[in-house]
Amino acid sequence: MISRVEIRGEMVVTDEDFQRLLTSIPALSHAQLDALASAIRGRDSAASTEPSAASASSGGVGEPTKICVPKHADGRAAITDIEARFATDPHCPHCQGQSLTKWGSANGLRRYLCKPCDVTFNALTGTPLAQLHKREVWLGHAGAVVDGLSLRKTAGRLDVHLSTAFRWRHRFLKAPKAVKAKVLDGTVEADETYFLHSEKGSRKLERPARKRGGKAKKRGLSDEQVPVLIARDRNKAMTDQVLADRSEKSIAAVLEPIIARSAVLVSDGAGAYRAFADRLRIPHVALNLSEGEHRWGVYHIQNVNSYDSRLKTWMRRFNGVATKYLDSYLGWHRTKDREGDQLNASRLLVAAWG
Repeated sequence: MISRVEIRGEMVVTDEDFQRLLTSIPALSHAQLDALASAIRGRDSAASTEPSAASASSGGVGEPTKICVPKHADGRAAITDIEARFATDPHCPHCQGQSLTKWGSANGLRRYLCKPCDVTFNALTGTPLAQLHKREVWLGHAGAVVDGLSLRKTAGRLDVHLSTAFRWRHRFLKAPKAVKAKVLDGTVEADETYFLHSEKGSRKLERPARKRGGKAKKRGLSDEQVPVLIARDRNKAMTDQVLADRSEKSIAAVLEPIIARSAVLVSDGAGAYRAFADRLRIPHVALNLSEGEHRWGVYHIQNVNSYDSRLKTWMRRFNGVATKYLDSYLGWHRTKDREGDQLNASRLLVAAWG
């Protein structure tokens, strides 16, 4: 329970209780963070209709309560969480050594000295969050990523420039996009989905510009489409990868390092999958989808197709994604799908830290 005391006729929260509130922020769920943000926005809206500072200082009856919130409150809470996690297993980002000693602090971050390297660092050094400014809105940006907001909506919510929201998005997605299944076993479903090749944001286009989120000029598969391989087993372990083409070589580069030799590969009738399975000598079920064969006994590709559908539906909100950034968005959706309701701003921020 948060207690309040009266100071010079004003009700204020005690410093001790306020610090307790700050330290609890990393543990709040996404719903709780939204509720807290809504309460603060409501307080700000009410404040905008309050009398001016000059009239408020007159000491009249019914004056609004004044609450002073430190500018970097959210930033401190985020850094406190990250530094606490780093302190459980501190290591040098340069040599991975653990012969360290504390070396004061700078810019609000605890520094360490690596004895073998003779260099200093902090918990953010060598991570995607290193040298990222405006820590006071890191949690807010992480919340925007969790909500799947567009860049313009993110910039508007956080009151930052559009280019800042863009740079932050890709910093926050750098680590999550690399988290993929290391092993696929059991029944492994594989299929491709396709996205329009896009040069969105480029200053020089290799073709005439089209409306964002538009359609391909050619019917069916063509060089306008970018293939993305989706592979998923029945335990929901999965990987995805933008492919150069649908050849056996491209598919093997993704699947061969991670598919168990005891697995059963299920796919459509494309010859590349057949050639890949034959070379690795693993069982392969090829479904003739063009003839309406969507299941053979217990084997089907409905799980991977369902994921494809969720991915495509989620991607529509961005009105087209530049092909060079497609892997980041794949990692973004993969994280949301894997974490489900457990994903909140704090968890996303830790994932971005890596």
